[in-house]
Amino acid sequence: MSEQTLIKEYPGIISEIQKEIKRLENDVRVLNKLYVILDILHDVTVAEVMKKHDISQGTVYNWIREWNEGGMENLKRKSGSKGKSKLSEEQFKILDEIILNEELKTAKEVHKAIKDNFEVDYSIRQIERIMKKLDYSYTKPYKIYNKMPKDAKELLKKT
Repeated sequence: MSEQTLIKEYPGIISEIQKEIKRLENDVRVLNKLYVILDILHDVTVAEVMKKHDISQGTVYNWIREWNEGGMENLKRKSGSKGKSKLSEEQFKILDEIILNEELKTAKEVHKAIKDNFEVDYSIRQIERIMKKLDYSYTKPYKIYNKMPKDAKELLKKT
């Protein structure tokens, strides 16, 4: 049986899809807020709204406050509320090459490389997001206890 390509790929398609998903997610958030406002306008109690939409009381009141302060436009994501990146797209490409060439494995190593090469300081959490954006997987390290039996993996499999 031969392998069949299900989706035609082209350069940049993954980042295009991710951008579109992000845009649609924001639209869904606004839609959810509007459903809550509509329920309140139809005299549904806050407790019922919380249960129906699975949100907290504080969230309901925040969305009501946003609505009262500026209507539908105020419920939408504010332009510029997403912080501008300190690195340009070109610098991200250079960073990607640095990570590959220097075989950087940890967020701390990437943090140091960004500081040294671009004189920009990010938090470790933001470095993890940047690595994810550049399609690097990231897993948190786990402890290996010195008192752990040598055959711990086998014992775990049995249970």
